[in-house]
Amino acid sequence: MSSPTATHLAVSAVAAVGLLLMATECSAQNRPLTEASESTIGYETVDAAMTGLRVKPGVMFSMENGWTIATDESALTIWSFAPEGYPAYPAVVMRQAVPRGQQSTIVMKVLCEASKSECDDLVRTFAAMNGLPIQQ
Repeated sequence: MSSPTATHLAVSAVAAVGLLLMATECSAQNRPLTEASESTIGYETVDAAMTGLRVKPGVMFSMENGWTIATDESALTIWSFAPEGYPAYPAVVMRQAVPRGQQSTIVMKVLCEASKSECDDLVRTFAAMNGLPIQQ
């Protein structure tokens, strides 16, 4: 369950692989994003996600530009944990490839325990980086 002192953001974005993010108006980019009422990543907190993945067989960990990256090949999932000092810390971005017929879809889910504006910026950054539309 969410702590009353932390703002949790869980946002899902789905797009076909290769779909380009369309440019949106500046005003749309600054609107607050919709939040889920509870975590959508399978863990209640960022810390619980890190702990759970550390004990899950087959998950490989690496560091990239200060970010902790957990790769779960069996689930076709990459988890990116924000480093301390990052504006949206603590946060984790989960990206999973999901087969859809002859193609694959990337599903992105975020759990962020920072301020609403910092969490929204994190979601927008990863969505743009991965070519995923954001559901407003």
